[in-house]
Amino acid sequence: MKAKKLFLILIIVLSITLFFGSVDLGGSVEFNLNYEFPEEEESSFYNNFNKADLYFKFFGDGLRGEFNLNKASDDKLWVSSSKFTFNLNHIDLTTYWNRKSVSTDDWLKIVNNEKVGAVNGVKVYSDLDKFGKLNFYAVDRYGSLFNLLHYRFADLAGINSSVLYLKDYKDMSKRTYNELMGFDFDIGSFDAFKPYGEVVVSFQQDIYTASYDVSDNYLLFGGVRGKVGDFSYNFNTTYIADDFDKSYSPDSLAENIFLETAYKNVRLTNKLELEFGEENYIDRLRTNLYINNFELYVSPDFDGSFSDFNIDGSEMSVTYSHDLSIPFFTWYKISLYKQGTEDDWTDIKHYKPFRVYLEGNYKALGFSGNMKYIFGNPVSDEFFQAFGELYYIDISRNFNQFSVMGKLQFIQGIVEKRFTAYAEVGYNLPNGNIKFYVGDGDFENTLQFKKQIGVTTTFYF
Repeated sequence: MKAKKLFLILIIVLSITLFFGSVDLGGSVEFNLNYEFPEEEESSFYNNFNKADLYFKFFGDGLRGEFNLNKASDDKLWVSSSKFTFNLNHIDLTTYWNRKSVSTDDWLKIVNNEKVGAVNGVKVYSDLDKFGKLNFYAVDRYGSLFNLLHYRFADLAGINSSVLYLKDYKDMSKRTYNELMGFDFDIGSFDAFKPYGEVVVSFQQDIYTASYDVSDNYLLFGGVRGKVGDFSYNFNTTYIADDFDKSYSPDSLAENIFLETAYKNVRLTNKLELEFGEENYIDRLRTNLYINNFELYVSPDFDGSFSDFNIDGSEMSVTYSHDLSIPFFTWYKISLYKQGTEDDWTDIKHYKPFRVYLEGNYKALGFSGNMKYIFGNPVSDEFFQAFGELYYIDISRNFNQFSVMGKLQFIQGIVEKRFTAYAEVGYNLPNGNIKFYVGDGDFENTLQFKKQIGVTTTFYF
């Protein structure tokens, strides 16, 4: 019975490939079959095919789409995500299933697809020519209706603006819903002086007692930019009231004052992170200086005001990269980072955060690749947050129709050691390719070697 399901998956791949190939559509079909070696001796061969992924992508006259068909470890065959777009007269109708696709393109990108999450539903996009462009979403988010309207007006004498409206029936059992209303603008009539900005208001409403009082539930963003000869500048500030709802917005959204200036190949940015109030709370200043391939980063830390300087929380880094025209090495990058100072500079294992980063590209005898070395505390802010060293190398080469690639990574910590490897061999077909692989190539999320093999086939039609 289980073997028949594997056979059924292969039949589906062949059938859909033949179907799309017989009609006036183009695209690709990708099929991935993965086998993870069992940890227990009694585990059966079939059950360790922990996933089978089938990915379709196609396009044609008035239609394009993509979807994933999966066999999970629980032996169920299911469509994990899909997106189909139908092109009508001046209107695109898109359907979503389990896709992170709801977002806006205002100045602050105030609605972020990662924060909204995966949704099911439809999107209507309309290019109204002289009357602007319209995006409307009607989707199911966590079992509740979620609507978003973003309308961008047509450009008028260099003035560009848009309005947005969001309504999230997040919990109808409690008769509550969220609303978001916003307006942004960009006045580009003069190159030397271009004002821009955005105003957004959020409301947490009761279905019977809705109120639109504006108190501490708003966001203000505004600035000016321009260019005179080789000199350019950009200044803006962001103010967020205490009760403004940031649950749909990117994590990077925060109060700050930003200034960027540039002259030819020199660029300087300053970002002051603070909390506005009766007494403004100064948190941190981030300054970046870029000169060709050189970057200097200085970030003093403060405890409320400029006079309350905190050297232990302050940061500094220097980065330099350069192309090379010598045998073997073709490019390199060096970066040094340090936070704070040390009471005992001889006890490196207990240093405050620091990092030495070396990276280079190489090419020899038809092979090419990348090498990295990291020494620090931590090795990485993301995947190994401890003191140690990281060694990484990858290598690849093409042999006519064949291609090979391999990579190794070793992390030596005080207590832990992590080693992982990945290799693949590919072969180009007349209308596609096939790839055999060993291990898991996602080294940031798989620090220890994963005992698995797999094959991925891609056909183009």
